[in-house]
Amino acid sequence: MLTFHKIISGCELGDAEAWRAFLAEYTPVVLRLTRIYLPGLSDERALWRDSLAELARNDSERLRTFSHQSEREFLLDLRSFLFSRAALTLAPERANPPEFGLEAIRDLLSGMPLLHREMVFMKLAGYSDATLEQIFRIAPSVAAKSLARLAERYPAVAQRQEDGNLQPHAWLQLLSELRAARQESCPPARQFIRIQDGQLGWQDKEPAEKHVSECMSCLECWTALLEVSYWRRAAGSLSREEAEDFVKALPFSQQAAKPKSLFGRILSSA
Repeated sequence: MLTFHKIISGCELGDAEAWRAFLAEYTPVVLRLTRIYLPGLSDERALWRDSLAELARNDSERLRTFSHQSEREFLLDLRSFLFSRAALTLAPERANPPEFGLEAIRDLLSGMPLLHREMVFMKLAGYSDATLEQIFRIAPSVAAKSLARLAERYPAVAQRQEDGNLQPHAWLQLLSELRAARQESCPPARQFIRIQDGQLGWQDKEPAEKHVSECMSCLECWTALLEVSYWRRAAGSLSREEAEDFVKALPFSQQAAKPKSLFGRILSSA
């Protein structure tokens, strides 16, 4: 079975076939995230090509800093890296609208059950109600009820997707600040994954979920895990031909003309 560990280790060795597998598996996730957080971007593929070049530079120095513990933890790091690269390409808005201020969002979420906090936070990020239904696997009526408070208290934000009046730089900046604010006392992402997978009993689950309900930084991590888990399932994979479109962004793309490496043959037979 071809695991992400094999793919990433091959990429770090500079193996072109491993990078092709990486592109096939993770490009769809990256492009979905880009469409949500950077709506209207003129060339989403150019952002990914630029990011790939940086990941592979200096013997994949940047890629080596990502978590190798599990695929979802790895995807969290890939998501953060993508957003940091995107922020470099965006000009800051003249004034961040008040609905994107941390205190305003904390006030909006105050008192909500965790499920509602999750959904509203992701709605603010730009998700449609239909996609939220799929992420949380709930009926449309439940989703509508969960988002009712948002529509009542922040109608401008509730209309973000409909009117196209988006502030991607402000939101990416907020996410960056929340990630940087995580404390040693915050539960690790691995624990959140086990809770979301139903692998922990209530004795461990309850205090962690209570913490997420009170900590904006952990809410960002918690919802990001839900997000990357969903897109990993729903986005599918690229064909080899589609992946070739991104190979030229890699510093060793000339390897495409060489015979397959041992790693490449392992990939082919996996």
